[in-house]
Amino acid sequence: MSNTNEMAKVNPLRKISFAWIIPLLALIITAIMLWDNTLNKGPEVELIVPSADGIEAGKTLVKFRSVNVGRVETVEIEDDLKSVRLGIRMNPNTDDLLLEDSKFWIVKPRIDTNSISGLDTLLGGSYIQIALGSSDKRADRFVAEEHQPVNPYNEDGVTVTLKSNGKESIPEGTVVEYKGVEVGNVATSKLDPNTDTFEYQLFIRKPYDVLLKGNVFFWNDAGIDLKINGSGVSLSTKSVLSVLQGTITFEGFGFRNADKMLDLSKTYQLYENRDAAENEMLKSYPKFLVNLGHDAGALEAGSDIYYRGVPAGKVIEVPWHIDDVDFIAPDDDIYALVSLYTYSESNEEVATKFFKEKLDENKVCINTYSASILSGENALNLEIGDHVKCKAKEKEFDGIRVIPMQNDISSTPQRLMGEILTELKGMKLDKTSTELRKTMVELQKTLHHMSNTLDSVNQQQLVKELTQTVKQFEKTMAGFDAQGKIYKDMSQLVIQLNQALKDLKPAVKDVGQKPNSIIFSDTTSDPVPGRR
Repeated sequence: MSNTNEMAKVNPLRKISFAWIIPLLALIITAIMLWDNTLNKGPEVELIVPSADGIEAGKTLVKFRSVNVGRVETVEIEDDLKSVRLGIRMNPNTDDLLLEDSKFWIVKPRIDTNSISGLDTLLGGSYIQIALGSSDKRADRFVAEEHQPVNPYNEDGVTVTLKSNGKESIPEGTVVEYKGVEVGNVATSKLDPNTDTFEYQLFIRKPYDVLLKGNVFFWNDAGIDLKINGSGVSLSTKSVLSVLQGTITFEGFGFRNADKMLDLSKTYQLYENRDAAENEMLKSYPKFLVNLGHDAGALEAGSDIYYRGVPAGKVIEVPWHIDDVDFIAPDDDIYALVSLYTYSESNEEVATKFFKEKLDENKVCINTYSASILSGENALNLEIGDHVKCKAKEKEFDGIRVIPMQNDISSTPQRLMGEILTELKGMKLDKTSTELRKTMVELQKTLHHMSNTLDSVNQQQLVKELTQTVKQFEKTMAGFDAQGKIYKDMSQLVIQLNQALKDLKPAVKDVGQKPNSIIFSDTTSDPVPGRR
């Protein structure tokens, strides 16, 4: 057996050439670019807008709930030259936002006379906002909304449509309140050119939608309420924001339809103020007419009616039942439509029956009186009872019962002022003025003479009183003379005091030397204790 030694052959490792590094890096960069530009890109959509104002390609962002979800890449004019087409690249995983009924709109700074919005765009620029739809179908082409949608974030709530004949529009975003609590906002505001009226859509958030029931009325609340009536002047204000921007307020009046929800398919009236809304509500209450004769007496819609000082109703309309040409003939009577308060169905039935019975018995009268000197406004006062005796010219007018007016005690500031002016006009003021001037001159002379006389009398009285005071003082001081009784008594008292002090002097000396002399009666030396 032979041993052979074999040597292991080791081959050297091959070195990687640096020439391959550059192609490898290029491959990696290409893969990243391919991923970023194709595989990692979100969907593309087109958005048609009326103008590209504030929009910049590569800069303007697309947001959903204030989160960036895309960016505008291209801005081009449409073929019809009437609009602009925006090419938008959405972020990955945003396909669920592109539903067929999703809404797009442009958010930009907006400053109105009573509202400010879009302030967040002052620094970052305009952006496009998305409101998610509810459709099952997707789309890649959209038309931008002119205004923000009613419910952009799909909150739970309801929409109420209002119309108004107001002079100015209420801007979108205006707060909607119920008894001072914010419950929603104005979602849309537009002018209908065919009817020359404003139309608003209010969004009322849950759970406040349950408040839309009963006899609900809406009105424009300016935040300041100034009233001048018989009680004086009253001023009430809300928050500064409400005063600057105004709000829309709603409330249910009265007991009618208390549990019936508002029909949201209908359009409701937006009233100018609370008084106008309340006045409209009163039209559903028991109504009567008042024959004011030939003078309305400064009454107007909203004027109060009192019974024994308690508010009993309001004037709804004056003058009432004017013909089509709004003309009142010289011989026509002026009527006021009034409504009396009731607080429940049973109360309304009983009160109306009682009131009509008293009317039949001619035991109901009404008269005007001045409610406020400042405003010149009048009010109506009801008189009911056996002491009342008055009869109306007619029992009914156009099917409505008439309350007779008691004209003999009716007096208004205007009438009283007219009577005073009439009396003044009949007076000979020139002659009266001359006589009055002479009388004033004579009166001035008389007063001057009386003043001199009184001055003389006062001086004589003062001298007499001073003389009496000096004599009394001399009499008093005479008692202190050396020969006077008071002086002698005081001298004798001083002598007695001096003698008492002399007698006490030895005793004071002993007490100073021997304090025990007050206790022990003898004057011997102090006892010394000894042994038994």
